[in-house]
Amino acid sequence: MKEYIARFGHGSAKLARQAQSKEKTLAKMERGGLTEKVVRDKILVFRFTNVGKLPPPVLQFVDVTFGYTPDNILYKNLDFGVDLDSRIALVGPNGAGKSTLLKLMTGDLVPLDGMVRRHNHLRIAQFHQHLAEKLDLDMSALQYMMKEYPGNEEERMRAAVGKFGLSGKAQVMPMRNLSHGQRSRVIFAWLAYRQPQLLLLDEPTNHLDIETIDSLAEALNEWDGGLVLVSHDFRLINQVAEEIWVCENQAVTRWEGDIMDFKEHLRSKAGLSD
Repeated sequence: MKEYIARFGHGSAKLARQAQSKEKTLAKMERGGLTEKVVRDKILVFRFTNVGKLPPPVLQFVDVTFGYTPDNILYKNLDFGVDLDSRIALVGPNGAGKSTLLKLMTGDLVPLDGMVRRHNHLRIAQFHQHLAEKLDLDMSALQYMMKEYPGNEEERMRAAVGKFGLSGKAQVMPMRNLSHGQRSRVIFAWLAYRQPQLLLLDEPTNHLDIETIDSLAEALNEWDGGLVLVSHDFRLINQVAEEIWVCENQAVTRWEGDIMDFKEHLRSKAGLSD
C-alpha cells in the first residue's frame, strides 16, 4: 500500500484519488497500531560532492570478450572508453548483459579475453538493488553510516545522510520503519560518502517516486563526475544521459540520437504506432 501511494499519488486524477484513499486507510491502520508508522520527508534534496578531474582515459575496454561460459558469449571484442565527463545510458533487450557490463567496469567480473584498464586513482561506486539486502534494518541510518565509516563524528554522518533528504527522526529510527525509497537514499548516502569519480547506477529508480527521481536527476546533473546508467525509466535517461549505448548482438554501439528517438525506434520495430 505504501508503494502504491508513492507511485500513483501524483499521477492521473483517478489514480491520485485511489492513492489518497489508500493513504487515509494507511493512516487509520497506523493510528490503530495495525502497521508501523512510516517516517516521511518534507524536502527532497540530493547532493553529490564534486571530486575534480582525472586525466583521460579513466576506464578503457581493450578488445574485451566476455561470457559466463566459453559457449555463451555475451560480448565480443569490445573497444571503448569512459571518462569523467561521460553521461552514458546503457539500453537493450533483457539478457543482453547491461548489468554484466557494469560488473566488468568495476572488476567484479573478468574478461575471457582482452583487458579493462582503470586509472590508478579512479574511485568507482555502483548502485544496485541488492545493496538494500545488506542493510541491517534494526539499525538506524545514522548508526549504519557510523558503522560503515568508523572514526567519523556523528554530525558529519548526519550531514552525509541529510544530503539525500533524510533528516530528523528518519536518521535515528530503525530502517525497517523507513520506506523502500528512503532505504535507497541511505544507500546513496553510503555510496556518495566515498566520493566516487565514476557512478554506475543499475535501476536506481525502483521504489522512488517522481519527486525523488527528479531530485536524483538534478543532483547528477550538478555533479562533476562520470555516469553510466542502466534503467528502464526513459524519463530519467532523458534527464541525465548525453549518450545512448545499445547493448545487443554481442556488441555495444552508440545510438545516434536521444532516448526518445530510441523509444520511437523500438515502437516502430515492434509494429506499434500512436
